[in-house]
Amino acid sequence: MNMLKHPIRIAFVDLTFNWPPVGGCWIDLHHVMLGLQSRGADVCLFTPDFQDYYPRGKVIESPPYPVVSIPFNRFSFNFKTVMKRFRDRVEAFAPDLVFLGDGYQMKNHLLTVLGPERCWLRFYAYELLCVNLHYYRYHEERVCGDGFFSDPVECHRCWFRRMPAAGRALQIATYQPERHPNLHFSQEYLASLAHTAGYHKRLLENLSRLKRAVVYNEFMKDRLAPYAGDIRVIPSGVDSSAFTPREGERVGGPVRVFLPGRANDPLKGMDVLIEACDRLNAEGLDVEVHYTAAMDRPSQRPWLINRGWVEPAALPALYREMDVIAVPSTWIEPFGITALEGMASAVPVVASRTGGLAHTVVHGETGFHFEAGDSHGLANALRRLVNDADLRDELGRNGRARIESVYDWNRILDERYIPLLNGDFTASGAALKPEAAAVS
Repeated sequence: MNMLKHPIRIAFVDLTFNWPPVGGCWIDLHHVMLGLQSRGADVCLFTPDFQDYYPRGKVIESPPYPVVSIPFNRFSFNFKTVMKRFRDRVEAFAPDLVFLGDGYQMKNHLLTVLGPERCWLRFYAYELLCVNLHYYRYHEERVCGDGFFSDPVECHRCWFRRMPAAGRALQIATYQPERHPNLHFSQEYLASLAHTAGYHKRLLENLSRLKRAVVYNEFMKDRLAPYAGDIRVIPSGVDSSAFTPREGERVGGPVRVFLPGRANDPLKGMDVLIEACDRLNAEGLDVEVHYTAAMDRPSQRPWLINRGWVEPAALPALYREMDVIAVPSTWIEPFGITALEGMASAVPVVASRTGGLAHTVVHGETGFHFEAGDSHGLANALRRLVNDADLRDELGRNGRARIESVYDWNRILDERYIPLLNGDFTASGAALKPEAAAVS
């Protein structure tokens, strides 16, 4: 374990954090905080307690590091109040560094008030680049080609295509029920005044002064490159002591293909997987598809099995039941932590060749790639694995070895985070903090 050379106080600020986690971004943040704390950092997490719409700051189980919960509601969660409340709490902690995690348009205001020169800005998806984080135009069924950095007017038009901004604001003000994610994203966008020219100008200024941006993939790095200086691609990791290979062989029964994560999200590619497995079952291959989703999707296919929403502690055992992991994402998957969990469990992974998945999965070594949305390509990859148990075992072992050598959390921390922090905070001790901007 590599240690920090000097004591550093790091304020982690996350505007969507929940624990237990239901998304990879919070798993990532948790392990970074926990790992840096064990390596000598003094850490504290700051998160809103804002339970309207999709809940934020819903911390049911206390994590092993201090958490400051700041109360908000749909009216107080606006840029002025967010800036003031977070500034007061964070400055009382007196951090040397601010690690700004998940969130949307409010991240720009936090950069302003906390000082971009002492902030690491973490991108888990395409926040700030896209209102809905996905960089995907659902009504056109395609990846976007522009983005908020270069064309904020088009982003506004895209998000409010079905209902004008004034209509969403009225729904928020009159307590209309949410149909996720319409009001969840709209409330922060409108309360940030992200539609104004002043907001966009300040965002580009903050990015130009940013200490460091941390992204999951080269695609996001390229989008940020015209606006920010120091941009690092740092992958997520996996707890290889929790996600482990099963002991012995699974005897008999259909080959189980597992789509973990939010299968009800259309961008996760469930329909592509069903098309592929329809083809395999029509050929007489004995294949089951297991998936996790809070809501079932009615189907006459007896081989399509919903395991329900699985708590994090039960996930490793579920992976060990499976023979193949499928990650058929149709968007530019920022990272895809489920691929790591599958490889750590010594299960081969078949994944779209997109975003972070293009790098985590090694084609022909730990699994197979296919082009996003191509059910024929997915079926071809699955057919090879369904018909060859020895190949499944070989690719699974290779995947486990790749996790241990590249993606174990201790390696991510020791090889990615600690060298950067030790370089930032040299023999003189903690770096000088710039004066945070005043709230206007």
